[in-house]
Amino acid sequence: MTEEFYETDPRNDFVRGYALQTVAPLPIAMAHLLIEQDGACGETLIRRMQDYNHYAAIGVLGEILPDQRNFVSLHPSIKDRYGLPVAFSHFNLSDNDRRMMQAGIGRARAVLEAAGATETHAVNRYAHLVGTCRMGFSPSDSVVDRWCRSWDVSNLFVCDGSVLPTQGSANPAITISALAARTADWLRRAIPAGDV
Repeated sequence: MTEEFYETDPRNDFVRGYALQTVAPLPIAMAHLLIEQDGACGETLIRRMQDYNHYAAIGVLGEILPDQRNFVSLHPSIKDRYGLPVAFSHFNLSDNDRRMMQAGIGRARAVLEAAGATETHAVNRYAHLVGTCRMGFSPSDSVVDRWCRSWDVSNLFVCDGSVLPTQGSANPAITISALAARTADWLRRAIPAGDV
């Protein structure tokens, strides 16, 4: 893994950056990739999959910047089994995001080729998406306060990745766990004091 390309580099045509890390696609994901990108099927796919243990993969984990076009709403027509509208996620990439992703894919491809790769593939997928319930200092700039308490719904606490405005270039699980533990510690003190 390297975070050499994570910080903003003024030579790039994008801000922020990405980390490169080794990943191992599961066999079923590898089969889907070979089918979708190479058209492999039947005996050809079986032969290609016999080389599964000889493939290497590099994941590009880049920082997708906060974007007002990314939010969760209630779907206007789809309802759950109780007749309630279901959540609908709106997700868009900015031009900066696209340029950063292309640079990361190019860098990963260069590393693989330098290691002797004879073919490379790129899979566009996203992981560790966060946001939509931003933590902040007032209801005008955020959904929850510094203790992850909703500004609009009394005693509703949001302790997941949605309170982070961006994910950075690392899995946010430990940060999310730390925020949840911090909120729990605050609640333990605030409830007896009558602050909740």
